[in-house]
Amino acid sequence: MARDTGREDHNRTDIMNNREIAAVFLRIADALEINEENIFRIRAYRVAAQNIVDLSGELEDIYNEDPSRLDKIPGIGKDLKGKIIEMIETGQLKYYNDLMKGFPSGFFDMFSLSGLGARKIGKLRDELGIRNIDGLEEACKKGSLAKIEGMGERTQAKLLEAIKHFRKREGRMLLSEAYSYADEIVAYLSRSGNFKKIEKAGSLRRGMETVGDIDILAVAGDGRKAMDYFVSYPGLESVIAKGLTKSSISLKGGPQVDLRVIEASCFGAALVYFTGSKQHNVKIRRIAKNMGYKVSEYGVFSVTAGGREKMIAGRREDEVYHKLGMRWIPPELREGRGEIEAATYAKGAAKGKKDLPEGLLKIEDIKGDLHIHTVASDGRATVDDIAAAARKKGYEYFAVTDHSKYVRIAGGLDEKRLLKQVEKIRKIARKIKGIKILSGVEVDILRDGELDIADYALKELDIVIAAVHSGFSLDKKKQTSRILKAMDNRYVNVLAHPSGRLITSRSSIQADFDGIFRRAVENNIYLEINTHGERMDLNDVQCRRAKELGGRFTVNTDAHETGQLDEMIYGVVTARRGWIEKKDVLNTYTFDKLIKALKR
Repeated sequence: MARDTGREDHNRTDIMNNREIAAVFLRIADALEINEENIFRIRAYRVAAQNIVDLSGELEDIYNEDPSRLDKIPGIGKDLKGKIIEMIETGQLKYYNDLMKGFPSGFFDMFSLSGLGARKIGKLRDELGIRNIDGLEEACKKGSLAKIEGMGERTQAKLLEAIKHFRKREGRMLLSEAYSYADEIVAYLSRSGNFKKIEKAGSLRRGMETVGDIDILAVAGDGRKAMDYFVSYPGLESVIAKGLTKSSISLKGGPQVDLRVIEASCFGAALVYFTGSKQHNVKIRRIAKNMGYKVSEYGVFSVTAGGREKMIAGRREDEVYHKLGMRWIPPELREGRGEIEAATYAKGAAKGKKDLPEGLLKIEDIKGDLHIHTVASDGRATVDDIAAAARKKGYEYFAVTDHSKYVRIAGGLDEKRLLKQVEKIRKIARKIKGIKILSGVEVDILRDGELDIADYALKELDIVIAAVHSGFSLDKKKQTSRILKAMDNRYVNVLAHPSGRLITSRSSIQADFDGIFRRAVENNIYLEINTHGERMDLNDVQCRRAKELGGRFTVNTDAHETGQLDEMIYGVVTARRGWIEKKDVLNTYTFDKLIKALKR
């Protein structure tokens, strides 16, 4: 029986969800590590945080249903259970608040910089008095880090580059984070029963790799009630503005969310306008003007000689585009990069004009995931766990591709362990029904271009994914040379996360990507679109260029636990932004066609 907590849940604004509770535990672990506390205690907080993120239901719902069910969550003992309950009931944690008093504002921003962990940050604080990123930047420019053991000019240069990335991203979040916030808001609004239509807009709808504010458009039965309900969202920090047609809230530890309530008669026009991009909308307005029309968020209007306006389109997006002589343009393409010209001309009617892609990739086209790690290296799931999760997603197949021996920190496999894993996977594959399992490896490309697994082992695999995990700072010539050499290995099928970038902390490697894309075409190698929120690699621009050169792709999650299989959508969005079609993507193939395609 559900518990009567005596709380008016819908009126509270301090309810903490799983993501927020896990974030508190992770921050506590970071703080304890900086203060050199017991390693087992630190690990307990991190394990608990990961297990909370992996839960299928909200902790608050579990607690309200039956508090004893919290005991069944792996890694949650008496102490952590008490802390979870305190956060559920009060929206805060006294222990956390007290612990944070020992750290200055902005201190933990340093954790977002590549190459800085808790121990190094603790050293910077204790030896140089660095309290935030501003202080770190100043110390790097002065050369002060050279005074600290284990740091030098190279470390300083890397940190300055990471700080530059941080500055560029300030005020923005990864697409994956934005999706999470937006999905929760949309689900909340949908429960009110007052909204007839709800759509995400802005850079989120276009699938940009980073997002600022979250824009939501809606049609509501009662605008006033809609706004009252919106500003009562449980996860808000403050109400920025409230009106009859637009309100804005700030989420706890998250972004600003703007809700606009639109009349149904002009919803399509508003969706075009507020989806953007700016460049796309400028071109649309220019076309409308040339046709003697006026276009805005309120619709498409014909204008008489006397200046009178008559609305001629606006209820739906497609009618807005059609009235302006265009096919409907998918949101991901609306960046002012040729999509208007491609949509304006009938197929083949204008010489030299590119047409919009006919079969743009969709999430339902994906038949499997070809880059997954297990407990054999640094993953947190067994092959059986992944099989169950992949089958639930309706996949036909998946590939196990654990790290190779060079990545020691990830427990990478040598040839002996890899071949034993192949035998194990084949046994499991014979036992499990309803899904096919490929045995593979994510093999490291060494600095000289050799692979760190011998050919005699690679030839036993169903799929070989080659990747760079070191030597990111090699010059363009050396970097290109090593990758091309690796791609000439007859057993390589896929080049993983080709640019090596991490959106928030690491720049792309310097390489001749056109040369790499051409070699991929020559050698029948597929280019990965890695869906991890920090990677999105290849990015949209690189996808489009690779396709122009004849490249083919595979969209993979690089999952390290079963929940990450859900991140496939971010790679699909990136592929769509790169004009990639279903026919271009390896893991849209049936299993039999896949196996044939992997033969080199």
